[in-house]
Amino acid sequence: MVYLKCGDSMKKVLKIIGIALIVVYSIVAVLLTICLLNYNDYKITELGDKSLIIVKDDELIPTYKKGDLIVATKNSNKEVNKGDKIFFYQEGEKSIVINIATVVDKKNVNSKESTFTLNGDYLLSSEYFIGKLDTSKVYHNLGSVLNFLESRLGFLFLIIFPIFVLFIYEIFMVIEEIKKPDEN
Repeated sequence: MVYLKCGDSMKKVLKIIGIALIVVYSIVAVLLTICLLNYNDYKITELGDKSLIIVKDDELIPTYKKGDLIVATKNSNKEVNKGDKIFFYQEGEKSIVINIATVVDKKNVNSKESTFTLNGDYLLSSEYFIGKLDTSKVYHNLGSVLNFLESRLGFLFLIIFPIFVLFIYEIFMVIEEIKKPDEN
C-alpha cells in the first residue's frame, strides 16, 4: 500500500513539472514570436518606444560588450540636446549598423523632424535616431540568449521541432486508437 502512495505522489509531481514546463515553453514561444513580428526595417525589435539592441560584435565597444542587450527608449526630438550621446542607424559597408555618437548641434526642421550634427560633422535625420544612452538600460549577456532565440536555428529548435514532435505523437496516438478493438 505504501508503494502505491509513493507512486501516486510521484505521478502528481511529474504532472506538475510537466505543466510548469508547458507554461514556460508557451510564454517563451509567445514572447519570441512577438519579438520577431516587431522587427523594423533594420532587423531590430521595436516594442512601442523601446528598441531591443543586441550587441553582436565590437561596434559599440568600449561602452558595451558583445552579448549585451540594450533596451533603448525612443526620446522625442525635444529631449535631445547638444552633448547627448545617442544611438543611431548608420549605413555600413554591407548593411545598416547601430552606432553611438555625441550630438554637436541640432536643428528643428518642423514639429516632428530634426537634424542632428554628430561629432565628425556627420548629419543625421531624426528618422535614424534610436535613443539616448542615458535613458537606455543594459542587460549583460541577455543579448546572446535573445540573438540565439531569434536566429533560424533557435526558432527551429525552440518552436518548430517541439511542435513537430507533438504532431507526430498525436498521429501515433490516433493510429493506436484506430488499432484498438472495439470494447462495445
